[in-house]
Amino acid sequence: MPLASAQALHSGTATPLAPGVAVAVEPGASFELRIAAPARDARLVLLDAQDLQVPATVEAELGAESRYVLTPLEPLRPGSAYLLRLEGLGSRLVRADDGRAFEPLVLPLQILGTPPPKAPPKKARKKRAG
Repeated sequence: MPLASAQALHSGTATPLAPGVAVAVEPGASFELRIAAPARDARLVLLDAQDLQVPATVEAELGAESRYVLTPLEPLRPGSAYLLRLEGLGSRLVRADDGRAFEPLVLPLQILGTPPPKAPPKKARKKRAG
């Protein structure tokens, strides 16, 4: 898919994103992606390290240049890796309105900050003699 621009937006600052390059971004960032083609058969998703979709709102403006803005519902986990991915609605491939098919566009992200400490393991309960 012909990428026009991709950026993380936070507190009035835009950080450029690039396919195949993990870019450090703030936990409270939103993401804007512009592609140089109309693509009604596409969606922008954010995936965590377990390949689970992160709850977010997505706005799409479709035209000669399509614009997608994804805003996570909660701040992202500091110190964690995510993938911002433009993919097809009905299949993995993204289809432009003219019928051309493209591989999904994948933008790796690294969230700034130190990961929160892991929760201690739960202790096993002892059975009572009865």
